[in-house]
Amino acid sequence: MARLAVYGAISTLLAGAVIANAFAQRSNFYAACIYLYRSNACMMIILNLGLFLTIIAGQLVQIIFFGNLRTLEVEHLYERAWYAVTETCLAMTIFKDEFDTRFVVMFTVLLFLKVFHWLCMDRVDSMEQSPEIPLSFHVRMVTMIAMLVSLDVLLVYHAVNIVTLKGPNMMIMFGFEYTLLATSLMASFGKYVLHTIDMRTEDPWENKSMLLFYLDLVADFVKLVTYLLFFMVILVCYGLPLHIIRDVYMTMRSFLQKCKDLIQYRKATRNMNERYPDASPAELAALSDPICIICREEMVGHHSNAPAGQNAAGTTAPAPAAAGAQQQARPASNTRPTGSSTNVPKKLPCGHIFHFHCLKSWLERQQSCPTW
Repeated sequence: MARLAVYGAISTLLAGAVIANAFAQRSNFYAACIYLYRSNACMMIILNLGLFLTIIAGQLVQIIFFGNLRTLEVEHLYERAWYAVTETCLAMTIFKDEFDTRFVVMFTVLLFLKVFHWLCMDRVDSMEQSPEIPLSFHVRMVTMIAMLVSLDVLLVYHAVNIVTLKGPNMMIMFGFEYTLLATSLMASFGKYVLHTIDMRTEDPWENKSMLLFYLDLVADFVKLVTYLLFFMVILVCYGLPLHIIRDVYMTMRSFLQKCKDLIQYRKATRNMNERYPDASPAELAALSDPICIICREEMVGHHSNAPAGQNAAGTTAPAPAAAGAQQQARPASNTRPTGSSTNVPKKLPCGHIFHFHCLKSWLERQQSCPTW
């Protein structure tokens, strides 16, 4: 903070000095502005002051909408910002004839907005690890996402108008950048809605992970189409855009991998009740610890003929008083109806046993036995 204050003081003094000198040498306001605009040294000093003011504005927005940043969020910002700057430097090889003050301003605005897009995405991803989320978080998050999406749409509209009126120029790149940002942010907003609904439901939402998967699949498809369209436009107007080949490849790879995972998931979960038999009480009793390793809860057989005083796993049931004490001590959020079909232990061909709903949720992420 002290370094930023020193940097701001020096930037302000230098900018004030060059502006005062311009007005001292020129007779009117218009002539002074022309002098400042045509002087590269003066423009560098003024742009440097603009950068300082942008940093201050960014910190104010961060305090209002995000508060203190976590260490992981700061690391992500540095990594993504470095990659964004590198990517823009490569893009400058295509638009080198249009590199001017306007390009620097547009890039600064783009990077400024990207920072808050990244923070919104990280905050939404952290919702699953947060036991309780205050109302202020929802208000700030929804407000920030609405503001960013509105700015993305306006800037895309502005870029389209400029390209339509003046022909292909650097605004093509900025228009596609804001399209990608809007797509990613809308996907994050969808995740935010799903996480919020899941937190307000008492029972586990079994279809949540699958909806998140479909959301990522649609977002990757939109990004892939956007990248391919951008690639074709730049190829036709400027030549081969080497700087986005990696992005096109990574997006296509991610989309194809998700399609492959979806096909494998559909194949693995088709007719699960018939493909994977229910574990018998004897098979559960043979286990040293009849605990589902996915949810860490006890597996209890259903429709068993266990003798009175024993549960479906073949172990002796606790006395009524002890059972009542255990039921009171157990949190209500972890209690599930033992007769539910989704809670039936299922046996895989490899011999391992898991809850039906746990196995289904696992297969949404991995198409292999959880013990592998």
